[in-house]
Amino acid sequence: MNNRQQGIALLVVLWACTLLAILVGGFAGIARVEALQTRFTLGQQRARYAAEAGIVRAIAVVQARRRQALLADMGGTPSQADILPGDGRSLAFEFDRVHVSVGMLDETGKVDINGAEPRALKALFVAAGCPVGRADELTRRVLERRGPTMEAPADDGVPQTSASAAGVSIPDGKYTPFVAIEELQGVPGMDPDLYGRLEPAITIWSGQAAPQPDFAPLLAMAAVRGLDLRTAQDVVRARDSVPPGTPLTHLPGGIALGGALPGNTITFRADADDGHGGRATVEATVRFPFAAPERGPHETLYTVLRWRDGPAS
Repeated sequence: MNNRQQGIALLVVLWACTLLAILVGGFAGIARVEALQTRFTLGQQRARYAAEAGIVRAIAVVQARRRQALLADMGGTPSQADILPGDGRSLAFEFDRVHVSVGMLDETGKVDINGAEPRALKALFVAAGCPVGRADELTRRVLERRGPTMEAPADDGVPQTSASAAGVSIPDGKYTPFVAIEELQGVPGMDPDLYGRLEPAITIWSGQAAPQPDFAPLLAMAAVRGLDLRTAQDVVRARDSVPPGTPLTHLPGGIALGGALPGNTITFRADADDGHGGRATVEATVRFPFAAPERGPHETLYTVLRWRDGPAS
């Protein structure tokens, strides 16, 4: 009887030890997962704030450049190392042991969906992969939505509106300009894939009939008069092979680069990577004043028009 009781007690002790081991192992696993989650979250937050710091640093550099140029009547510029290109190329630096790359894209290099001539809109849609028929339809839909704008003179020297040039009839007061580039998704015939390709090349802040080739990304470059996508690739490749602002002539399509003045609205994109899985991207569209304001408590240094942040794609 005693031996039997001792055996039962031993089994109880063994089962108890097994259950305790399972519980301890479970708690250890949960603690490890929570530690990894905390580390990942902290890494993401560090990367995000480093990206935001990159945006602020780039804005400060542009402010200093613009202030110096405006106050000195273009009589001096900072060193080449301090000049951010307006064509989207990135400059890299370290912030709190996080690698940050910041690019700057001048909005005058994009296609303004409120002001672009029909030819530029159609060329943009074709460059993004639309068949000609669909590009014509999308162009017509955009014009019906935004209303007429003045276009370059026709062959007879008489200026036309974008609507009349495209054969679109719009009653007075029945059109609405785009107030955000995301509204292009609501145009009939637009789909998410096409919009995703167009989004980096469109704007509502340049007010120009055609993109400025000195700053244009590839798809917007293909919307420049006289260029197609293949020729635009050659022009962008030549432009990006030299320092920003370098004069270039005799490019494909008869394009000359290097003499354009930057606009006052710029999109900054900062990508941050802490080297341990923490990545973030921040994008901000900023408008600077046309003139150099006097420093004071009520000085408007710049206006943020659009802000997007999230994990790096």
